Amino acid sequence: MSPKLKKGLLIGGGVVLGLVFLCGVLVLVGPVIGRTFSGTQANLRYVPAVEMVEEGFAPPMEEAEARAVAEMPAGDIAAGAPAQPTFTVSDVSGEQQQTIERLIIRNGSISMVVEDTLAVKEEIENLVAGMADEGAFVVSSNEYDGVEGGSPYINMTIRVPASRFDEVMDWLAGLAVEGTSPERSETAQDVTEEYVDLQSRLESLEAARDRLLEIMSEAQTTEDLLMAEQQLTQREAEIESIKGRMQYLAESARLSRIDIELRPYVLSQPVDTRWRPAETARRAIEALVDSLRGFGDFLIFFLIAVAPWLLLAGLVVYGIIRFVQARIRRGRERQSSSPDPGT
Repeated sequence: MSPKLKKGLLIGGGVVLGLVFLCGVLVLVGPVIGRTFSGTQANLRYVPAVEMVEEGFAPPMEEAEARAVAEMPAGDIAAGAPAQPTFTVSDVSGEQQQTIERLIIRNGSISMVVEDTLAVKEEIENLVAGMADEGAFVVSSNEYDGVEGGSPYINMTIRVPASRFDEVMDWLAGLAVEGTSPERSETAQDVTEEYVDLQSRLESLEAARDRLLEIMSEAQTTEDLLMAEQQLTQREAEIESIKGRMQYLAESARLSRIDIELRPYVLSQPVDTRWRPAETARRAIEALVDSLRGFGDFLIFFLIAVAPWLLLAGLVVYGIIRFVQARIRRGRERQSSSPDPGT
């Protein structure tokens, strides 16, 4: 055995022994490290955000957010339940204030069969008009289809006070034809957290705007004034955007949206005796023209994109066939021209 080969074998054996030793150490020490880490995790405790701020372990929160966290029940925090803060909701002008516990947007939809869709639509409009002083209004109303002399299909969207949402939904369900079941659905979205966050951001941006106004009043150079003005414009745009979002959330929580579909009862509608052969002939001609157009498009696409490749493939196959036939022919000719070994 050559010296180089012996040296290589020694090095390889040393590497293998080192890897085996390292794996053994990990097997022995791994469980000990795992138990130590588990014990460390077990000793950790939950520290509320307010307590962390007071002890200096976290940056100070905005006043609204800190107040919301501080008012959370201790049992909910320990159990990991969602927070239920109590905060003050005010309009963007700051003139009115109302203390609420949650800000929930409730929406619903109902689809039902009625005897006379137009009459039911009028009843719904009268109901909304009676709650107009509470902010209710008709968002949209559309009529479509329907037989001649009968009731059309109607889609409506209304906004009603959230406090009367269940009452209105039950009243609408009562308008359906007896023996039919209206299809209704209701949803609720809790936007309290988003509103509190927007309120906190709004307070921060307004404070930043006030600081920029002070900087502008004390600016010594035109450059400083222009830079502060640019920052002020950006802050004003952000403030208006947040105010608009807060106003939308507050209004959506105050007024619930209800989508209504009114379908006419089949037995209450007149029999449709209309027959328009001209319309049938026109639809038939349109179908024929569409089919011819589709066939023409396919033919153009086939001739341009597919036919050249088919032609090339056909030529290749034809050449291969001719080549094989020629080889077979020459083989037969050689066989027939060669002398018989038995003669």
